Amino acid sequence: MKKISFTFAAATMIFAVGIGMSLLTSCEGPAGPAGQDANETCIQCHNDKVTVLAKMTQTANSGHQTGTTFERSTADCAPCHTHQGYLEVLATGEQTTAEDVSNPVPANCRTCHMIHENYDSTDFALRGQSPVAMLINGVDVDLGHSNVCVSCHQPRIPDPMPTLDGGNVTLTSNRWGPHHGTQSAVVWGTGGYEVSGTVSYPQAGSGAVHSGAGCVKCHMAEPFGAFAGGHTFGLSYDYHGSEVDLVAGCNTCHSNVEDFSYDGVQTQDSTLLANLKTNLVDAGILNAGSGLVNASSSKPLTISSDQAGALLNYYLIMEDRSMGIHNPAYAKALLQNSIEVFN
Repeated sequence: MKKISFTFAAATMIFAVGIGMSLLTSCEGPAGPAGQDANETCIQCHNDKVTVLAKMTQTANSGHQTGTTFERSTADCAPCHTHQGYLEVLATGEQTTAEDVSNPVPANCRTCHMIHENYDSTDFALRGQSPVAMLINGVDVDLGHSNVCVSCHQPRIPDPMPTLDGGNVTLTSNRWGPHHGTQSAVVWGTGGYEVSGTVSYPQAGSGAVHSGAGCVKCHMAEPFGAFAGGHTFGLSYDYHGSEVDLVAGCNTCHSNVEDFSYDGVQTQDSTLLANLKTNLVDAGILNAGSGLVNASSSKPLTISSDQAGALLNYYLIMEDRSMGIHNPAYAKALLQNSIEVFN
């Protein structure tokens, strides 16, 4: 048998590979259009401007980021206390998540905005802009761009729920009430126990005094650094040792406003809240020290529907935390008429 030279074998292999490559490349179709330059989309946000950085810095100082309540990640709390829970119920329309959320994170840029979904300017689009039906009474609240806030900043359903002209109510928990974050209902003028009294209830809905402003006009006004306004959502800041109210948003309608004591509203409502609390304490309904209801599963408290409604109104306005500014006339009517329940 003749030996095949190394040179001949190598040449044969190169020839075979060449034929194979020729067959493969000959199957290629015509070249397609040039792909889009990724820089053209990325630089819409990631550019030499500091817009995104400023918003991120403000968000990092917000209560959403500095608070610790995102640890409340059980199925019933997660929708408002965690980023994952909010996105889930926004998609499903349910009031709770399917299960407890593991590795919860707080509200962040992607909670409210569609970050890195389309990789263009629409990434700044807001989620959840549809009107929101209040859990407490089913009333639709539409605060425009603020609807993303409304989803969570609304009262929960007290159990049991008192009804006007209803029978007695038995409370079995010292935590009874509308929970925290009642702001959107107060702004819209709904959710309270509207017992009759000497003060008339103002127009509710889109005609309410601050419904057009919603949340963003004041809470996201021109920011003071990373301490108030903008994506901090805060409304006060420390300036050289003095507490300053951010009234930039208010000034768009009330040019003479310098702080939140406008027209004595906060003083009035603070007084009414204190008087109502005194009545609730004197009636044995509220604990003066803790501010909680004098009730438990082992020691239930039975009161009239109007008394329970007055308690609901007390919490509704207290948890709103604007001291009447969000809706002065509605807050005054709820508090004054509730005081008259005991008189």
